[in-house]
Amino acid sequence: MKDVQNEHDHRNTPIDKVGIKNLRHPIAVLDRRHGSQHTVATINMYVDLPHRYKGTHMSRFVEMLHLFRPAVSLKKIKELLEQMKAHLNAESAHIEVSFSYFIEKRAPVSGAPGLMDYDCRFFGSSNRASKTDLVCEVVVPISSVCPCSKEISEVGAHNQRGQVNLQTRFKKFFWF
Repeated sequence: MKDVQNEHDHRNTPIDKVGIKNLRHPIAVLDRRHGSQHTVATINMYVDLPHRYKGTHMSRFVEMLHLFRPAVSLKKIKELLEQMKAHLNAESAHIEVSFSYFIEKRAPVSGAPGLMDYDCRFFGSSNRASKTDLVCEVVVPISSVCPCSKEISEVGAHNQRGQVNLQTRFKKFFWF
């Protein structure tokens, strides 16, 4: 079969990112308390397309995920990026992994246990020199007492809901 993607492209136009988006894939996330927890991630994977190629092999992105399954994790992201570059003849690779992470919380009054989900994401890139940049993000739901309601109420001020978005650039593994 003719390999169109690897044919020489006479247009000489490099593209920064080509790849797949919104691939839903099962992953195991490391969990300090329970060892790991299984969840479903939405994954975007990209590589650069050098000017000399007409395209890239999209099916190889999914093959890369299967090589690391189910351990698509922060510990393995650098290795995955390097494999993407090698298998797709690219100089740079990028990945974004979004998933829900669950932590058991107790209700403030009844003490009943329940699960609270946190939106988490990690993304990474590796350039031509194999310098890896990794960022982790978590969205934490919060509530606070409304300052105006507290000021005018003797009892029963209402709460406000919000969220805190935390992004951390890192070089070593850390726990969510």
